[in-house]
Amino acid sequence: MITKLKDFLGIIIYKIVAWLFFAFYRLFYGLQIKGKDNLPLKEPFIIIANHQHLLDPTVVGAAVYPKQVHFMAKEELFKNFLFRWVFTAIGTFPVKRGRADLQAFRTSYQKIKEGKVLGMFPEGTRQKPGEQGKAKKGAAQIVKRTGVKVVPVRVDWNNWRRPIKVFIGKPIGSEDFPKKESKDQLGDLAEFLMEQVRGLK
Repeated sequence: MITKLKDFLGIIIYKIVAWLFFAFYRLFYGLQIKGKDNLPLKEPFIIIANHQHLLDPTVVGAAVYPKQVHFMAKEELFKNFLFRWVFTAIGTFPVKRGRADLQAFRTSYQKIKEGKVLGMFPEGTRQKPGEQGKAKKGAAQIVKRTGVKVVPVRVDWNNWRRPIKVFIGKPIGSEDFPKKESKDQLGDLAEFLMEQVRGLK
């Protein structure tokens, strides 16, 4: 009963926060969203996006509102009690960077099993405008193991000038993944997914 109440409150808090960010970005930065009808709203899926700014999750969350996205976030952000409470309440969970994090993997699989939406930034760390980071294999491993569709999303901050643009691509299924055999299949898949993100316009 307590768990269900906690989840319900988390959903309410998330929707309020996401709506506030949506209103803020739309009002002050002319937020434009292209391809929102590509979202497969009746099934669990994974969002993968580029990563240029600390606030990327707020823009992606605003763009797909009212759908709730459960993001991975670096564990350092959870050291602050207030941040930890807020992140946990809205369904965000920690991940250890630079090494395999089995707990983060288990949580990711559980979110999908529960029919939820998972949000990931395969580049891991923020990239400067015009630069591209190497996609991490961990994201590809989660995508491959869950077997759900992947929705590529690209955020164009436009250097904080109007408008901020969000491009949402069509869902990608396992049948669309690279068929070639290689010793680094997860690496190939990770790069393939990020290529789909970078190609959105």
